[in-house]
Amino acid sequence: MKPLTKIASLLIAVAVAGTSVIATGCSLNKEWSFKSNGQELPIGVYIYALNSAYQTAESKAKELDDYDSTKDTWLDMEITDDDGKTEVARKWIKDTAQETCLSIFALDQQLEKEGATLDEITLQSAKEQAKNAWNVDLYGGMYSSYGYAMPMKDQLEKYGVSLDSYSIAADEMNTKYSKLFEVTYGEGGSKEVKDDELKKFLTDDYIDYKYISVNLSESSTDEEGNQTTNALSEEAAKKLTDQFDGYAEDINKGKSFEDAIASYTEEKGDTSTSNVEQKENISVGDEIKAELEKLDTGKATTLKVGENETAVYYLIYKGDINETAKTYFDDPTNRASVLSAMKQDEFKNYVKELANAVEYEKNGIVDSYDPKMFFEPVEPPTTAAATEPNTNVADGLGLTSEVELPVDE
Repeated sequence: MKPLTKIASLLIAVAVAGTSVIATGCSLNKEWSFKSNGQELPIGVYIYALNSAYQTAESKAKELDDYDSTKDTWLDMEITDDDGKTEVARKWIKDTAQETCLSIFALDQQLEKEGATLDEITLQSAKEQAKNAWNVDLYGGMYSSYGYAMPMKDQLEKYGVSLDSYSIAADEMNTKYSKLFEVTYGEGGSKEVKDDELKKFLTDDYIDYKYISVNLSESSTDEEGNQTTNALSEEAAKKLTDQFDGYAEDINKGKSFEDAIASYTEEKGDTSTSNVEQKENISVGDEIKAELEKLDTGKATTLKVGENETAVYYLIYKGDINETAKTYFDDPTNRASVLSAMKQDEFKNYVKELANAVEYEKNGIVDSYDPKMFFEPVEPPTTAAATEPNTNVADGLGLTSEVELPVDE
């Protein structure tokens, strides 16, 4: 069977209900959360999944008019997820966390049914990736945009989640998800996608386009280091727009995009952008997207976006996706990417069905975890009572005080 490579975008989007994760759990005893078919999941796996769902739910709650970042009241509001399901946030979080845990069982059990196993090297690689992320901020974590990094250990361990639980719920789960996707849709898979099916999906749903752009402005810096940007003079701007208009005319008369801009490339270097993307997820702005929709295959046009000092002039070309499809899948990365786009929603539902069919036992401690344990008000507390340390650990984590907190080891 040919390996499918780099479907990480699918895995990240689907394997768990969100990627910005801070999990929880504390303990005095090692505890399990769910059991199935002789397999136990540590409590930390559930807590990890609970917080993952919490992060996703909060992002949806922020869209509500009544959302208040200083209060946890949003947990009792109804949210609507990406699948159109509307439910009280607190219940949605707990249901989603449980589904994630059952999905781990489902992946293992279905892989066994398919006669597929992860070799020791692959599994060890997943564990090493988890270990690296645990100790080093390799993935540009949630704090990176603020100018500093935070390893997953610093995000998770403060709540009691161990490296083992993180590994099971993150990299190992993603690796198994990838493997089941492969044996389901790859060559010889139970739902194998043939090359002609994949090519049809590409030609129907994708677009091949290229463009170059030039700013119709210039910047200058004064002696004090202050930079100023001003629009070009009409004469200077017209020289550039005429140049790009001429390239478009040459292309529309039969020249290739590369040949038409050869002189520009020789002078400026290759500043062109080439993309093969799904039409619905095209990465350019709305103005360029609208022009591409109007363009015939093999044709070019020019477009001005912005005004005055923000004006940019584009030469836009629409390639022949049918020609692209003839060789596009020679690169296994391209094949994996398109296959992921084609089947990711179907596969997500498939795994959900498998999870719903799993026979399992749940530890009663699971129901004691309240998602409010993750809530941190954006604004600092102002009352004296709020600044006093919370001596009741169970209350502080949103658990009932009579519950003994389990350890995640």
